[in-house]
Amino acid sequence: MKKNCNNKTENEQSQKSIDQQEKIDREKRRRLMIIGASCGLVLCLTTLVAFKKEMSEEIVGIIYMITGIFGACLMEAYNFEFGFLKKKFRNKNKSKRD
Repeated sequence: MKKNCNNKTENEQSQKSIDQQEKIDREKRRRLMIIGASCGLVLCLTTLVAFKKEMSEEIVGIIYMITGIFGACLMEAYNFEFGFLKKKFRNKNKSKRD
C-alpha cells in the first residue's frame, strides 16, 4: 500500500515538473517570437529609410510587404501575450484539462 502511495506522489511530482518545463518552454517561444518579429520590423524599416532612393520601386514594394507581415506578426504576438486571445486560449486549455 505504501509503495502505491509513494508511486502516486512521485507521478504527481513528475507531472508537475513536466508542466513547469512546458510552461517555461512556452514562455521562451513567446519571447523569441516577439523579439524576432520586432527585429525583422526594425530591420525592414531601417532598410527602407536608409536605401529607399537607391532601390527600385519593385524592391521597395517587396520590403513594404515584408514589413507589413512582420508588423502583423508583432500585433498577433502582442494580442496573444496581453490581450483577448490569451484569455480565450487559457480558457480553452483549462477546459481540455478537465
